[in-house]
Amino acid sequence: MRTAAPPTDPRQRLVAGSDHLPPAETTAVQIDAAPRDAASMVALVVFAAYVAISLAGVGGRLLTVTYPAACLLVGLLTYVRSRTSYLAFVWWLWLLTPFVRRVFDLHYGFHPTSPLLLGPLLASGVAVLTVIRRFRMLRSSAYVPFLVAGAALAYAFLIGLIRQSVAAATYDLLTWIAPLVFGMHLALEWRRFPVTRKAITSNVLWGLLLTSAYAVAQFIDPPLWDRVWVVSAEMASVGAPMPFLIRVFSTLNAPGPFSVMLVFALLIGLASPQRWRFVALALGLVALVLTKGRSAWGAFLLGAVVMQLRQPLRSLPRQWIALLAVLMLAAPVITQPRVMSVLTRRAATLRNVEQDYSFKNRVTFTRFAISNMSANPAGWGLGYLGGASKLLRGSKAGFALDSGPLEIYSVMGWLGGTLFMLALAAIILPIARSRRVRFEPVTSAAVSVVVALIFASFFGNIFNSVSGFFFWSAVGLATAGRTYAGATDLLQRYAGHSELLARALPRRPTAA
Repeated sequence: MRTAAPPTDPRQRLVAGSDHLPPAETTAVQIDAAPRDAASMVALVVFAAYVAISLAGVGGRLLTVTYPAACLLVGLLTYVRSRTSYLAFVWWLWLLTPFVRRVFDLHYGFHPTSPLLLGPLLASGVAVLTVIRRFRMLRSSAYVPFLVAGAALAYAFLIGLIRQSVAAATYDLLTWIAPLVFGMHLALEWRRFPVTRKAITSNVLWGLLLTSAYAVAQFIDPPLWDRVWVVSAEMASVGAPMPFLIRVFSTLNAPGPFSVMLVFALLIGLASPQRWRFVALALGLVALVLTKGRSAWGAFLLGAVVMQLRQPLRSLPRQWIALLAVLMLAAPVITQPRVMSVLTRRAATLRNVEQDYSFKNRVTFTRFAISNMSANPAGWGLGYLGGASKLLRGSKAGFALDSGPLEIYSVMGWLGGTLFMLALAAIILPIARSRRVRFEPVTSAAVSVVVALIFASFFGNIFNSVSGFFFWSAVGLATAGRTYAGATDLLQRYAGHSELLARALPRRPTAA
């Protein structure tokens, strides 16, 4: 007895069985035909209304419990009903939750380890369902490095349980694994890449517009909740929370993560098809200047150069015109005396780096980290650095090193750190070298973001928490774009020969 024959269309066989393209439950490139539905939209509106009412003073401290739980439930609902709504929900959670926390703290008092910050982590962690559903795809060489990175985190977690505390190690694990899992979700769902690309570019531009406008307003006159939070959290890196003196952080929790978000959004926004993008990009460029982050400035310039080099020659004039338009729109604001003084004073420190306070701190922290790594090759484990260290030490501000690689080796030790760094190299090098994605604008922009943030990682940890979300999102988007480009390339290559090859491929009977 014969059963249904395997697919005879060589295009389907190539997409399903190629070593470059990971196996999956389906064999054709898929596009989500119904990206949104009524249930998801209702859930999002109800969630937003509930948070707004709670911040107005209704419900008291109950929000500390209901907010993380609601983030998880709405994340699950949107994940099941509409992936584009899920992407948008997670994106806005990472952008707005620190703002929600500050307004809430203004009403009910500052808490250094606010449970509200669990919301984005739990919603992003819902993406682990994709890893479970697409488990067979993890055998592909494109995804094995993600598992290696996860193994390094598991090692650091075990060390943290022994050397730190259960609470600190567990929370730190969430800040590392949730962004990584979300990036894997984007990479594994490569068949939805056209829909994902549209959803991400749209939300990125709106997020850039909102956060940049808030940053400009924050620079001119910081709102009360921002000023109170800077003083309560002892955020010395922000400077004085006064008009025209503050280092802006917008709706996020610090200038560093905000500048990482701006680098991500500016480069992705340059490749977006929306015609109104220039307004958001101009505001974003102004906000990037106001963060006073020199490493972020350098990262953006590097990313912009890489992005231009990955474009075909015929597209370069259009890209240059786009950059020129953004600069012209931003120039009236940047050239204002108050803003220009920020730029010139910060840039002037590069002339005499040895006298720069930030440089001296980095040298001190680097020496401390290297001596610690030499004395403790096994690593200190998760919970030792970052926001999780507040759970361990009971302080208002977490202890951190101003270098991603140093933090990795300090926390994960020589073994775990080397595994994690090798995994990063195995993930990044293929997408950076792939020729198939060279001319696809958004994928090229995502690759440029990855390169830019790797540069920025030497001046701060961008692999976990808020910054990690943007880094791993760029990695996932670039990986998905590369795989999708490979699939469509194979389909186009054999499109004209499908009938001839289909007749040449025998139908093999199988046992009933």
